Amino acid sequence: MSEAATIKGRKAKRGWTGWHTLAALVAFFGVIFTVNGIMTYMALSTFSGIETQNAYQTGRDYNERLEAAAAQQALGWQVSFDETFTATPDGADATVAVQVLDANGVPLTGLAGDLTFWRPVVRGEDMVAPLTETAPGIYSAQALLPARGHWEMRLLLERDTAAPYYLEKRIWAGGRDSDG
Repeated sequence: MSEAATIKGRKAKRGWTGWHTLAALVAFFGVIFTVNGIMTYMALSTFSGIETQNAYQTGRDYNERLEAAAAQQALGWQVSFDETFTATPDGADATVAVQVLDANGVPLTGLAGDLTFWRPVVRGEDMVAPLTETAPGIYSAQALLPARGHWEMRLLLERDTAAPYYLEKRIWAGGRDSDG
């Protein structure tokens, strides 16, 4: 056998070379970086992460919020919700009755306030529904929500010059789709 045939035989046996390894590593990390880039773009373009425009000042006011919550709890008000959500083609029709009693179980009358329906996952769909006193200590509100799903219902009640009463409740509005 000649020397040329021996060299060709060695080359034929060498299937995986350094160039193959380099190409595999570049392809592997190229896919990783591409997927990371796409995911980062999607995360940053869909939600800015900023819920409060003045987050620094809100953080500084935290102790005042804790004091207000303690004062609110000291009132001893008993607040209960009776909510009905009906699915509509465009979202959900919300009807909410709020019963407000003082610490002794006596209905509180003459309150002013509203319910804010806030969507945690979509900016700009907040709905504010004014409360109307329909019976002593019972306040009602209606709203047409633009979408079904998870919502935060925020109650704000005010009475004379006293500090406002604030309460949040997470709700599921409009039922579930029958196909999934």
